[in-house]
Amino acid sequence: MDIQNPKQLEAILKKKVASALLIDVANTTKNTMKEKMDDEVYIPYTPKMYEREKSHGGLTDDRNILVNLINETTLSVESHRMDEERNVSEIVESGKGYQYDFPFNGVPRPFTEATREELLNTGIHTASLYRGLKRQGLTVEVK
Repeated sequence: MDIQNPKQLEAILKKKVASALLIDVANTTKNTMKEKMDDEVYIPYTPKMYEREKSHGGLTDDRNILVNLINETTLSVESHRMDEERNVSEIVESGKGYQYDFPFNGVPRPFTEATREELLNTGIHTASLYRGLKRQGLTVEVK
């Protein structure tokens, strides 16, 4: 690839960063979020009246985890499990809005914050960005 000027280099780098965010960082973040959903939501409570959907339409189903590039350097990964007009993810996160009584009614199960903390504490999202850039042929050095 023959780069003619700094603006062209910047445009190429921005594309590669966006690709690494949308593929590598998004997958790492989604997998971390699923682990935290298990830890915060699924493991502490086993329902007696229904069977959980989990990865088949539930919280951990990839179709219910939305990934969006907000801008060139900001990735959004959000759980968005809907039940008609009700955002089940928000209800589980806040503990508010359940239509029935059970031990976790009114008890927040903040899997999003747990995901954020895990990413910050481990740095795996940053490592994913580096892997994504390397995957695209860039030599990346961590300092």
